[in-house]
Amino acid sequence: MLCRASALLTLACISCWTPSAPAQQKVPAGAKVLLLSGGQRDHHAYRRQAQRLQKILEDSRQFEVTICEDAAILLTPSLRKYDMLLVTADRRDPEFRLTEEQQRAMLNFVEEGKGLFSFHAFCCADKTWLPQMRELIGGVLSHVGTPDTKVRIGKYPVKIVDQDHPITRGLSDFEHEDELYYHLQTQGELKPLVVAVYEGKDWPILWTRSYGRGKVCVSVFGHCGVQPNAKDPLDQAPFRDLVLRGMAWTAGRELPAPSR
Repeated sequence: MLCRASALLTLACISCWTPSAPAQQKVPAGAKVLLLSGGQRDHHAYRRQAQRLQKILEDSRQFEVTICEDAAILLTPSLRKYDMLLVTADRRDPEFRLTEEQQRAMLNFVEEGKGLFSFHAFCCADKTWLPQMRELIGGVLSHVGTPDTKVRIGKYPVKIVDQDHPITRGLSDFEHEDELYYHLQTQGELKPLVVAVYEGKDWPILWTRSYGRGKVCVSVFGHCGVQPNAKDPLDQAPFRDLVLRGMAWTAGRELPAPSR
């Protein structure tokens, strides 16, 4: 068993190394974040966006980030050293699907008191997901069952609907260009902190959940296309601030509201 775990860790470490990535900053007091990237190559620029997320998080001096693309790391002892999982990838292709073991490791990680931030495409539920994965996320994109989730890229008015939560306290409404997933399939009650307005309706785009003793935060927005010149929504300061504060809350930290 020990040999198997060591082999998995070796494979995971190899996949975590990307030569063009910015150097990992040392943040001794920062929350330890495992950014699980990778996934479909024809929809999202996961590697480029992972490097951007790493820099944003570490520049805040609140996080220390390790990027990995191989979900095998979920089955290694090293998972225990992290405070939070940041998951960004659409893993519905057979090559990238989470195995049942990997799903249970993720679920146990949060249930035992750690954090999980689901960024954009990770909420694309695979048909092989365990039912508990939908409970973990709360609202997922799915074309199997009802409702059939819709997808649209556009510019949307974004409203803060809960001003009292630590993530949104002091933030203001803003306009944002991104890919909206709407008509989500939901599990349990979904209480959004932030919504996007489209066709006269409010659609949840950021919410929090509790799972066991852990915290979950989900952002529907965050689409970065594969084209070299594709815009990254993280370039938009109000959204970037919202995401950073959401990750801080998930990791048990709290950032001051931006002074703007």
